[in-house]
Amino acid sequence: MSVTPPRQRGVAMMEALVALLVLAFGVLGLARLQVGALTESRNTNARAVAVQLAADLAERMQSNVAVRRANPALNPYEIRWGAPPAAGTDCLATACDGEELAAFDVRAWKLNVRSLLPNGDASVFRSDTDNNQFGVLMRWTSFKAMNEDIAPAGQDALYTRADAVTDATGAVGTGVASEICTTGFTCHLVYIRP
Repeated sequence: MSVTPPRQRGVAMMEALVALLVLAFGVLGLARLQVGALTESRNTNARAVAVQLAADLAERMQSNVAVRRANPALNPYEIRWGAPPAAGTDCLATACDGEELAAFDVRAWKLNVRSLLPNGDASVFRSDTDNNQFGVLMRWTSFKAMNEDIAPAGQDALYTRADAVTDATGAVGTGVASEICTTGFTCHLVYIRP
């Protein structure tokens, strides 16, 4: 007498479900990689824009011969966080002296920072160690925080604290204690010598 094995039912369905589950995890992993790549691409683009904005400010300062030669103790290009200054003399329409040109440049430059970086702002300060060198600290809303809704404290210190940046000699920070990156923003520090 021969014994017939019991019939297995549903094995193909189980295999298909397991395969579908593995495929779903793979697709989710690829989607996560794509979001991460997009975030890093945006951060890289924002840093490139920040470098270009710092170079633009250096050129504006360099072209203002009156202020550059006078080298006043309080340079009109030194600005703090906040809204661009009110519109003054339009130096494109009329001749301006050095102070008026500096005010015109600062307003135009801060408006560029605001328009090219998300929630962009900047602070320009004179270096403590070199009277002819200026620090340009720019900040913008972190793409990481916008995309992942994470607390800024969870970010790498390099992106949230200006005092996590070191120069070639190993000195920490911006060189000016009051110039730090605001929590919740990504910052980029550039030193310029107009």
